[in-house]
Amino acid sequence: MSEDPEFNLKALLGIVEKEKSEPTPFAQSVGAALGKAITSMRAEGVIEVEDANVEPLVAEVTNSALESSSLKRLVLRVVKTLIHSDLVEEVYGTDEEISASLRPFLDAV
Repeated sequence: MSEDPEFNLKALLGIVEKEKSEPTPFAQSVGAALGKAITSMRAEGVIEVEDANVEPLVAEVTNSALESSSLKRLVLRVVKTLIHSDLVEEVYGTDEEISASLRPFLDAV
C-alpha cells in the first residue's frame, strides 16, 4: 500500500484545528456585543468587575452564550453566568435589570 502524496493527514488535522480555534463571524459578533454590554453594565454600576478580569469575563460569557440551546435561553444563560462567575466582584442588578441591560446589545447581533 503506497502513500498518496495528495493525502497528508497532518496537514488535514492542522486545517481542522485552525478552523476550531478561529471563531465564526457569529461568535465574533456575540463576543463584541457582550463586551460592549459588560462595559456598559460596569459604567452603570450593575456589575463590578476588576479591569484585569473584563477580557476573561467577556470570553467566559461569550462561550456560555454560544453553548445556549436557543436564542431565547441565551440571555438567561448569560445572566446566570454573570451572577455566578468568579470574575465578577459584585452584582448589584437583579436578573431583570441585567437582562434589560443585555437586550439592546444582543438585539444588534
